[in-house]
Amino acid sequence: MNMKHALNAQVLYSTYGGTISDCTNGGVTSKHERVILLPLGVLATEEQLNGTLPVLQVVKRYFGGESYLHAEPVNLPGKNSIGSWMAGGNFVYSSDSRFREWVSQYPISVHDRTETFAQYDMLSR
Repeated sequence: MNMKHALNAQVLYSTYGGTISDCTNGGVTSKHERVILLPLGVLATEEQLNGTLPVLQVVKRYFGGESYLHAEPVNLPGKNSIGSWMAGGNFVYSSDSRFREWVSQYPISVHDRTETFAQYDMLSR
């Protein structure tokens, strides 16, 4: 039986340390260029949650009859945030061959952006 475990993953197109503006609005990929990625169905351990790298969970959603994979922080958005996690422009991938087997053949989007109501109101006008 093949047991899935967490993967170390690289953030692609990260605003971390770069000159690109932060489209994540302070999301974890704006602060870290590496993350722990949990494939579908894998739960975070206490050691991972208390470590130095953020932990992202692969999530499967369905839009228009098609499945869509993305990664989002295992923690819930802050209490002043509206809605749930949204895409912030960054992607994750790993050269570990298990990524292709457990997650996807291609990099997946990271949904680590949140907004307060005031930010949403300002950006929606």
